[in-house]
Amino acid sequence: MAEKIIVEFSGWVECDSDKVMFLNLVNDNIITGTEWLKLSQDDQDNYILEDCIEAQKTALDGADFHFSCSRRIIIQNEDESSQKILNL
Repeated sequence: MAEKIIVEFSGWVECDSDKVMFLNLVNDNIITGTEWLKLSQDDQDNYILEDCIEAQKTALDGADFHFSCSRRIIIQNEDESSQKILNL
């Protein structure tokens, strides 16, 4: 039996490029959205959005934003042939 934290989100936001931050997956460098927009597509692929919630809080526009966090317990048979998921 294992416990997992599940985060679900949907919707969209228009980010303020001066306030949204991106984290480089190679060297942990953090840059603004303005800097990220100036990068080539290949270089942009090395970055991820640093903080989804902060991007939503400082957004210029957006709709239908939904965010939830829940706990699930996964019970798996000893032979790992099947599992049961309990949403708590």
